[in-house]
Amino acid sequence: MTLYEKIQVLCKKEGFEISNLGEHIPGLNVTKGSISKWKSGAVPRASTLKSIAEHFGVPVTYLTENHGDTIENQNITDNHGIIGHTHAPVTIINGSERKLSEQEVELLNIFEKLSVMEQAKLLVYANGLVGDK
Repeated sequence: MTLYEKIQVLCKKEGFEISNLGEHIPGLNVTKGSISKWKSGAVPRASTLKSIAEHFGVPVTYLTENHGDTIENQNITDNHGIIGHTHAPVTIINGSERKLSEQEVELLNIFEKLSVMEQAKLLVYANGLVGDK
């Protein structure tokens, strides 16, 4: 099933249409136009995926990965507040602009190929490396 189809099934189980998703999840700001784009294969923002997953009690990976049609009852694991912040603007602490190194560009290219959960795991791991010093 596609992400759209999975969300559609979850909505129907709660007795409403996917087009009304934004009205049924407190704090979720999603338009019918955005939902329509999901049907064509677009992927919602990380914060939107997190809100939807939390509302329906499913892991984000259920929505984003193709692993069958069954919903496993799992708790959403702590991601240290990372999911939902993956679209934050880049800030350079000292306020100056600089060109990214080849390694930084490579890391960004790898990062954007990862799923939302894989991005969160990578950020948690990287934060751990920085904390070890």
